[in-house]
Amino acid sequence: MTAKEYLSQVHRLNQMIDIKLEEASSLRSLASRVTTAFGEERVQTSKKQSPMEDVIVRLMDLENEVNNDIDTLIAMKEEVIGNINKIDDYRLRLLLTMRYINNREWEEIADNMLYDVRTIYRLHKQGLKEIDKILKLSVDITKCQ
Repeated sequence: MTAKEYLSQVHRLNQMIDIKLEEASSLRSLASRVTTAFGEERVQTSKKQSPMEDVIVRLMDLENEVNNDIDTLIAMKEEVIGNINKIDDYRLRLLLTMRYINNREWEEIADNMLYDVRTIYRLHKQGLKEIDKILKLSVDITKCQ
């Protein structure tokens, strides 16, 4: 896994959580519209869940998935931040944190750091090289154990 892939996994998981939260909102809306027919005679004896039950069960499952994803995201962010903080150059730490933890755009990072965008790209490349070194070092240490 490259440094960029490693750092980008935080953003991707965050996007997946957002998508699941939108789906949960949609299911809540659907659950408020689903109606149950009372007083109908049942011909079949098999037990079938009502549409409302189906929606509520799906919503509960989705909320559990979101909670698990959030736990994973927190652990992932802690790990990534820990590795970013191992970089000596504060500019690289700041840039990588703004980009991969805070999901900032390049122009916003450049404005915030008072650099032009080309300088930010150059610093980003240096930061990725530093993360690559840190990741390779951690893999080497694991192999030795």
